[in-house]
Amino acid sequence: MDNISPSNKRILLAFSSPCTPKKAKHQLCLKKITFKEYLKNKLLKCLTPDERNTKLYVLTDKARMLLGEPPSAIDLNKDWKCIGWLLASPRQRLVVLRSVDDRKLCSEEVRMVATMLNCRISRPSMKDILKELVGRRLVDTEIMEHVRFYWITDYGKKIKDEMAVIAPLSPSISSAIS
Repeated sequence: MDNISPSNKRILLAFSSPCTPKKAKHQLCLKKITFKEYLKNKLLKCLTPDERNTKLYVLTDKARMLLGEPPSAIDLNKDWKCIGWLLASPRQRLVVLRSVDDRKLCSEEVRMVATMLNCRISRPSMKDILKELVGRRLVDTEIMEHVRFYWITDYGKKIKDEMAVIAPLSPSISSAIS
């Protein structure tokens, strides 16, 4: 695979930054991507090999060299399992994480911020996602005066910052939620 065909090049370029197969298929408008040849030829590396549904792939330095791209600056010590879990959701977990900050907000307030990023987040799914984020230690919670409040943890801030690099918001959306 020293000579890369245009279709293979297109597929590989989708993995310039960590990406799930589902996201790459959607981005490239493909029905299926077969990874066997890319993995066998060491063109792609799986960052989450032990995960079943949240596999993240990225270009190897060999593939970058073949594509004429600069060497990878991917930090393999990041919590790729958590990052993959956020990316594998239909963008809702990441949207909710981006909507939480240092302020103590009730779930409805978080949902109001989140609807600027994804208008299809319902109240029940918001509460389920917040519960998952609390379970992953990304968000903390407390009940005060019969109302549950949520805010981001230090670990959540770290993951949120990493996600800003891996899956950045468009400038117009970024300014809308600031």
